[in-house]
Amino acid sequence: MESSNFRLRSLLLEIDRHLTDNERKQLSFLIGSDDIPRRYIDMITKDPSTPLNAIWELLFDRRLITTDNVNYLIERLKKISREDLAEKLNQYCPVPFSLSATPSTEE
Repeated sequence: MESSNFRLRSLLLEIDRHLTDNERKQLSFLIGSDDIPRRYIDMITKDPSTPLNAIWELLFDRRLITTDNVNYLIERLKKISREDLAEKLNQYCPVPFSLSATPSTEE
């Protein structure tokens, strides 16, 4: 595993530890079933203490977060008023990407 991938995954585990059960539910809701299968959101809703590892992995698999772009997650952490955790991600990946998780089609 490359160093940046390991650092990001370590940071995601740290973020998971700092989220309350209610914040976990809110974050899962914001991620939504359009981006990950509903069964993963239901796992968090039914037991908010469930680690977010499966959700993180799906976000990686679907390239919604990468070692070079974590804006998708930063946006959602800000929406649940966890600017502190969003800032940790921003410090990890300070490259100035647009705030959109999807690439622009403008030329």
